[in-house]
Amino acid sequence: MKNLIVTQRHEMNKYYNEKRDCLDVRLINFIEEIKYKPILIPSAIKNPKKFIFSNKPSAIILSGGGDPRKKDLRSKIEFELIKYSIKYKVPLLGICRGAQALNLFYGGKITKIKNHVQNSHFIVGKVTRNKKIKVNSFHNFGIKKKLLSKKMEILGQSLDNNVECFKHKKLKQLGIMWHPERYKVFRNFDLDLITKLYK
Repeated sequence: MKNLIVTQRHEMNKYYNEKRDCLDVRLINFIEEIKYKPILIPSAIKNPKKFIFSNKPSAIILSGGGDPRKKDLRSKIEFELIKYSIKYKVPLLGICRGAQALNLFYGGKITKIKNHVQNSHFIVGKVTRNKKIKVNSFHNFGIKKKLLSKKMEILGQSLDNNVECFKHKKLKQLGIMWHPERYKVFRNFDLDLITKLYK
């Protein structure tokens, strides 16, 4: 299996007074489903560049969860992975927060939105062949068309005009605002979309 580096959520557990990295195990299952070996990158690692180079990823995922506007350990790693993706032409997927981080890296912005937390809604666009497809939704922040980086192309929007799927115009970098790992059975729509990115 080829290596796929995936970022983790960085959280503070107040009960134990511990800072922890965590990742939904379903994302690990999804990565294995698309025939990659998941490599979890620690948020507090001293030399993320060395870690990335030593693992030689063939693919990258910026996972969901948290606020990408914070200049924390995780955002530093996300930016290092995006730069690696650019330099070595490694396909990169941003999921939810990861998609937002990708947009921010290229000078885009995000904004607070309503009715997109623990919900589901339809998206439509090139990614769905202009048919309505329902996706899950777990984000407080979204990307309006005018806030998307000029380096990106919109592939899908929600019916309330939030960008739900976009890709870089020249590189193999894709952002999606839903969580493909959070379905009881992984959907062919998501498997096909992400497998095509990583080809």
